[in-house]
Amino acid sequence: MVVVLVVDVLARHGKKLIWGCYLVGTVALLAIAFFSRGQAEILGGTYVADGLSWIAKIIIVIGAGLTGAISMSALSIREKYHGAYAALLLAASLGMMVLVSSKELITLFVGLETSSVSLYGLAAISKRDDLSLEAGIKYLVIGALSSGLLLYGLSIVYVSTGTTSLDAIRGAVSARGRGPLLTASVVFVLLGVGFKLSMVPLHVWTPDVYQGAPTPVSAFISVVSKSAGFVFALRLLSFAFADLRLVWEPLLAAAAVLTMTVGNLVAIPQKNVKRLLAYSSISQAGYILVGFVGSPAFGASAVMFYLLVYTLTNVAAFSVVIAFSQATGSDQLDDYAGLARREPLLALAFVFALLSLAGIPPLGGFVGKFYLFAAAMQKGYLWLVIVAALNSILSLYYYLLVLRRMYITDPAVPAVPMKTAFPVRAVLLITTIGIFWLGILPGPVMNVISEISARIFPNM
Repeated sequence: MVVVLVVDVLARHGKKLIWGCYLVGTVALLAIAFFSRGQAEILGGTYVADGLSWIAKIIIVIGAGLTGAISMSALSIREKYHGAYAALLLAASLGMMVLVSSKELITLFVGLETSSVSLYGLAAISKRDDLSLEAGIKYLVIGALSSGLLLYGLSIVYVSTGTTSLDAIRGAVSARGRGPLLTASVVFVLLGVGFKLSMVPLHVWTPDVYQGAPTPVSAFISVVSKSAGFVFALRLLSFAFADLRLVWEPLLAAAAVLTMTVGNLVAIPQKNVKRLLAYSSISQAGYILVGFVGSPAFGASAVMFYLLVYTLTNVAAFSVVIAFSQATGSDQLDDYAGLARREPLLALAFVFALLSLAGIPPLGGFVGKFYLFAAAMQKGYLWLVIVAALNSILSLYYYLLVLRRMYITDPAVPAVPMKTAFPVRAVLLITTIGIFWLGILPGPVMNVISEISARIFPNM
């Protein structure tokens, strides 16, 4: 981040140099993260390197790198703002990486706010676009409200347990059991975390922010921010509040049903593709919440695997939206009519992404949902799995509406061939390969994640 800022200040026409530094840095960071698996802690256990943070950081860096790649040619902002934009992306990633490695309430909150404040700036960075400014303001206002709820809940946890360490909180909760204060704290924490997860009823910011923010920012928020939020939830709920499952488990099950159903139902009439993907991401959050009601170890494994699949899938979907918007200047769904004739490979990549989100084999989304549903089945939540399966069928309806427009509906004007920028094509290739790989050969990745989860949540 510092290098990007220095290059931005010193280089006169440094757009290519800025993005070169960004991509080289993220690739190097991914390599360091990949080969740095281990156990360590500093500051008395406040900041840890464990398996959960290792997987989460790999997902975060992959999402940040892919977002940077599609941003090179897709940003509709003035060239002099590219350095600030890249630095904000890295600052948000930094905050999320602090968040996923924190095992203490204050450090968790600092990481969360570091990422959130950076995302507010990214949403509003297109200063000549009224929708972008509106997105930033809405994100800021609702984000401030959710941060207040979360901080209030965490303060109740501190009052009830006398500590901010997650390990000590878990011990105190186990020794004291449920009480009115801890029960209230769980409710406030769920409301605060629900904002990051786009969980109903805290989802209202999502469609407006996705539509108004620059499309690469929408992609970044939809995958990287959400991944960090779910790891935050795993740390608090499945670990620190493990003995309060009877309080938060029914609430999350109900939230999962509402989130899936509302997201899918409201997605059906959408005419803007970014708003459709926004409501789709809300429903995807509902599916991920299903994994939380499973046994801690298997549920955490299923959640982390699906987050990896979801990152690749949603980046692919937004990359197609970016390429189409660049060529046509439109995000309206009706304008996708005849896309398969204009750019068949782009349409095919969109097909793979949407079918993976719907959970169709042999794509990664199918395997990811299978693990999530299996985790809930292990704890006897058959009714929740049935609701989730019905919602998956419902989501397939509006995904197929998009496919129908691309392959069957005739365009209103004669189809003109499109040109897709090389960085976007490269991202689409990488993500599509990843979607198929995780759908056909999920075993090696899931085995590693399961081994890590078993160490973090032993006998739980």
